[in-house]
Amino acid sequence: MSDRVIKISSNFTGSNIVVFGMIERDARTVSRGDPYDLVIVVRGENQTLVSRRKERVAGIWVNKKRRLFANAPNFYVMSSTRKLEDIAHPSTLTKMQLGTNYLLMPDGFNPQDKFATYDPFREAALRLKRAKGLYRDDLSSITFLNKAMFRSTVDIPANVEVGKYEVTVHLFRGGSLLHSSSQQLNVTKTGFEQLTYGLSRNHGVIYGILCVILAVFTGWFAGIVFRKN
Repeated sequence: MSDRVIKISSNFTGSNIVVFGMIERDARTVSRGDPYDLVIVVRGENQTLVSRRKERVAGIWVNKKRRLFANAPNFYVMSSTRKLEDIAHPSTLTKMQLGTNYLLMPDGFNPQDKFATYDPFREAALRLKRAKGLYRDDLSSITFLNKAMFRSTVDIPANVEVGKYEVTVHLFRGGSLLHSSSQQLNVTKTGFEQLTYGLSRNHGVIYGILCVILAVFTGWFAGIVFRKN
């Protein structure tokens, strides 16, 4: 990767990383006539995602039904050389969770029966994540510079969360997974933002006392500046 760390400052408006590499066939690999296919995934830390449905109760819209999705990534961007279904079988895509269409799947999901297992809560969760730019599929960012070398640019939006991300490159050929390689990407705050973030997370008492002192000082200073003579 071009960068292993993305630093967030007060004027952060997003960033990008370049993933590049070379494909080399060892002596034990059987040669095939099919072209190479690449799937690059940038995945964030897992979280429990809640999808809610509003219903009208006594003339008021309230959240009533909900569905929990465990192990949902807080960020997911997938890049591929072509359509995923042309690269591997849907059962493989489901097992490896490749592509946003194969995220948040229920246990025992059968790709051949996807319309029978349609879940409006899942569709709503995916729609909202995609609207925020946190779940994204990109079929045009991977470029082969020659038969072996490739590169891809992955955009990181401004609303990305601080934490550790995994960047994985999957190599397919003829519908079979040949190799996977992963590296870690860190998104961290810097400067004053990092100081306040660290205090709030690791030293909550000190952070609270400083906030109270700052609020009292601001109120006192404003009273002096705007008081009438």
